[in-house]
Amino acid sequence: MKKIFNSKILVLLVLLTLLCTVFTSCIGAGPQTIKITDVESEGSQLTSDQLNAIATLVRNNSSAWSDFIAAYRGYDVLGDDANRTDGYPGVKNEDGSYKINLVAAKKVLTKYDTNKTLIYEAMSENDVKNIVTAMKLDVDLNESRDLLQNLRFWIGSFLGLITNTVGFGNYLIGICVFAIIVELLMTPLTIKQQKNSIKQAQLRPKEMAIRNHYKGRNDQATQQKVTMEIQNLYERENFNPMSGCLPMLIQLPIIMLLYNIVVDPIQYVLGGTASFAEALKVFFTASKAAGGLGMTLNSTNGTIELLSQVKNLEEFAGLADFAMIHNGSGVLSTLEGFKAIPSFSVGPINFGYTPSLERDYWLLIVPVLTFVIYFFSMKISKKFTYQATTNEQAPGAGCSTVMMDYYMPAMSTVFSFMVPGAIGIYWVFRSVLSTVKQFIMSKVMPLPRFTEEDYKAAEKEMYSSQKPQRKRKDNADLDPDRERPRSLHHIDDEEDYPTFVNNSED
Repeated sequence: MKKIFNSKILVLLVLLTLLCTVFTSCIGAGPQTIKITDVESEGSQLTSDQLNAIATLVRNNSSAWSDFIAAYRGYDVLGDDANRTDGYPGVKNEDGSYKINLVAAKKVLTKYDTNKTLIYEAMSENDVKNIVTAMKLDVDLNESRDLLQNLRFWIGSFLGLITNTVGFGNYLIGICVFAIIVELLMTPLTIKQQKNSIKQAQLRPKEMAIRNHYKGRNDQATQQKVTMEIQNLYERENFNPMSGCLPMLIQLPIIMLLYNIVVDPIQYVLGGTASFAEALKVFFTASKAAGGLGMTLNSTNGTIELLSQVKNLEEFAGLADFAMIHNGSGVLSTLEGFKAIPSFSVGPINFGYTPSLERDYWLLIVPVLTFVIYFFSMKISKKFTYQATTNEQAPGAGCSTVMMDYYMPAMSTVFSFMVPGAIGIYWVFRSVLSTVKQFIMSKVMPLPRFTEEDYKAAEKEMYSSQKPQRKRKDNADLDPDRERPRSLHHIDDEEDYPTFVNNSED
């Protein structure tokens, strides 16, 4: 029992580590608070605190930031320039500086200041210029990496090597080959899990003997006794049921780590920093009036969708003087230094996009494949893996099994609509690999099979040594002159006992 208890603690620690990994990977940074320290109040009718409040509101709302930068470049995207089609090169003065549209800048603040707390009526063009300067991103192109980031980078570099060699520059081929290598490396954990399943399966006849011994009794006390006897059996046989969960739990953080690498090729495959990837996203999604590309990203997970829409690096030439980034020219130089940007397309289908009902219907094949593959993988895996014995008479047990058979594939299908198609293909391929590996493992290390005689022998071994219950004597064998026993639970009624008549004379 002590060993089982210690294993539960270990499993709990692994689960906590997994949760930390998931939250660290999935939770992005919160809103940034901009502190303006370089705005000169001389000549301005607004205080530094008022300018800081304006910058904080604008910077922490991507739409407000883009519209405000558009006003800084001379455009009124909330009015006259909202639907123009002749491009947005920027309205400039004779000295080359942008001709700030002060009226448009105030319109932006009026729209996004929903609580009406800002004071900006006296804001000048110089104030707009200083606010824009204070809000610019300062991209760190050589930021240091911690141990986990270095590990991701090394693995990502290996994925990039696979993509450029074996995958011929195609990211889908690269991640599929990468998935095969990962499954091969995780084989020792699978073998350990299979050995544990075999040992548990060997104890099945004795476990069934215990369950059959109490068959038909579903009260809580009996079920607790069944559980206790099974635990005692495991302890006598030196088997720890929790040890089978440990290899699986170890694999989960590894899978999450690999997912983060696959979904973010800019950071881990191409070697860009997190700040660099964020700068590209800002330029990519900023409106054309603000000097960006005016594109949309349906998925916020990673950078696959961004790279998949890049046709050539000339599209990023505007980074050099992009008003949202301090060192845009350095970002552009880094981008041009990448050796090769992988392809995310197979034929006419670009798997870098997120599946949607609104465009590129061919991508809907990903959610369909996800449901079909996951559904049949679960069915097939059940045939080749040990299924722990459960109380089949428990209410709703069969219903729960059916629900899980459909619930898990359905949830995977929902998730496939939230990530780029390449990630969906990666999940599907890993599921297929896992099923194939489980099939091979079942042939190399098969689970034991038992006959009806084996189950009877186990039941005889478990309970043959127990003393048979004493047979209750019939009423006719009882001494008629005996003293009537008193019940420990209730007061006996006279009608509950037979009346013995003695016809002999005294």
